[in-house]
Amino acid sequence: MRKLAMAVCFALLAGGTLSAQNPGKMPRERWNPEQVAKRTAERLMLDDETSAKFIPLYQEYMQKLAECRVPKKDGNGKNDESDEAIDSRIQAHFSAQEKRLEVQKDYYEKFKGVLTMRQVEQIYERPAFNARMMRPQGAPRQMAPHRR
Repeated sequence: MRKLAMAVCFALLAGGTLSAQNPGKMPRERWNPEQVAKRTAERLMLDDETSAKFIPLYQEYMQKLAECRVPKKDGNGKNDESDEAIDSRIQAHFSAQEKRLEVQKDYYEKFKGVLTMRQVEQIYERPAFNARMMRPQGAPRQMAPHRR
């Protein structure tokens, strides 16, 4: 009986490890702005009254930022693109950055009316959020220099 229990435990552990090593096969969770806003409110340690004001405002902010994204380009190779297409893509990227900055400035004023300045700072200087946004998809994360 003990051997059977050990075999079952091993099989469960091995199965969990296999699924963790192949994340491409698992269904991906959809981005839920309400959950992100609630987690952010918890991270900022807001009271109930402030959370009630902050969560809808932050959801709106995240939605506006999502609208500023540049659509992904086709999977064609870079050699196939014309100069006009490259120019257009770069111009669209600049335009999206400008729109994003305008949204951030606009909501900065709104957040100041609800949160303390330290909390506003945490929203705009989240290292995990900024690092993810600035790093190309699939690129390795920056590692701290090795000290000897």
